[in-house]
Order: sequence, then structure tokens, then C-alpha cells
Amino acid sequence: MDFNADANMNVNVTLSKQMYRKLGIGKNAGTLALISGIFRRIAVLLMLLVIGLLVTGCSQGGNVADTGLRELSAEEITAAFSEQGLELSSSEVRAESVFHRELNGRKPLVFLLDEEELVIYQFAGVGEREDGWADFENQTATADLVQHKVFQEQSLLIFYIRDEGMTGQALFRQIGLVIPGLLKLRES
Repeated sequence: MDFNADANMNVNVTLSKQMYRKLGIGKNAGTLALISGIFRRIAVLLMLLVIGLLVTGCSQGGNVADTGLRELSAEEITAAFSEQGLELSSSEVRAESVFHRELNGRKPLVFLLDEEELVIYQFAGVGEREDGWADFENQTATADLVQHKVFQEQSLLIFYIRDEGMTGQALFRQIGLVIPGLLKLRES
């Protein structure tokens, strides 16, 4: 019988044929034990993979309720602002503007309010809107942005690019009054 030990304190034992017979084990017993150990590890890994897939699938299922919100048209948004005495006109999306970029997979609707840009993003829910805001912050981290006001309400992310002067403050308040109506429209 030979004993060999390595640096990790693993011991290799070499048994003679007589010892195998005395102990009642075959020469392939070590190989079979090794193979069964590998199969046990594979089974554990597969179970962990299945559990991970189930957890991921269940956590994504929670966003289903958020998708009940409908996308508002430019005409519906214009009408909602008009009810509060604010006249909007549609404007073109300009790819070079940091406020017009796609955020979290959503493209904005762009309007002019008092000759300044009003940019509206409609998301499926609060979580998606928060991801859109994080996307905006990442895209503009090193940019020197013009003065603007941000409105983050439930599933809406709105930018109004304007100075905060007296006129700007009054318009900010009026925009804030329109947002609940927009949210109700999205739920209908």
C-alpha cells in the first residue's frame, strides 16, 4: 500500500489487488465514485439554473400590470394642455438634441410651448420611467445642459427647456396641473 500527499493535503492511496479483495471493492470503485460526484454537481447546477430562471420569470411578471397604460397621441396631449389654457404645437424630433434621444427604448413626442420645447416620454410604468431617467443621466453625464425643468410623474417623463424666470415659473406650475389629466387619459 502506497500513500502520496500533495500540497493541498489530498492523499492518493494505491491499494494492492489483495486489499481490494479484502475490502470487497472493485478496482473501478474510485472511478465510479468520481463519476457519481460529477453527476451530483451537475444536478445541483441544473437545479440552481432552473430556480434562477423561475425567479427571473416571476420578477418580470410583476411588470405586466404596468402595461395597461395606453400611448397618448400628440392630438390628445395638445387637447389636454389646451384645457388648461396652454397652446402646444407639434415639433420635429432633432437627433442632435440630448432631450430628444431615445430613452430606455422610448422615443419622445416634441412640442413647442411659448416657443420653447416641451418633450414628453411615455413609459409603461414607474420602473421603466426611472430606467429612462437613469438612461438620460448616463447619456448627459458629461454634457453642459441648457436650463430645463424636469417633471417625473408615474409613467411620464417631461422636459421643458426654458429659463426659470417669472414666465417660466408660471408655465412650470401650469404644466404641473396638466400632468394628472394626462395620467388619467393614459389609464382610460
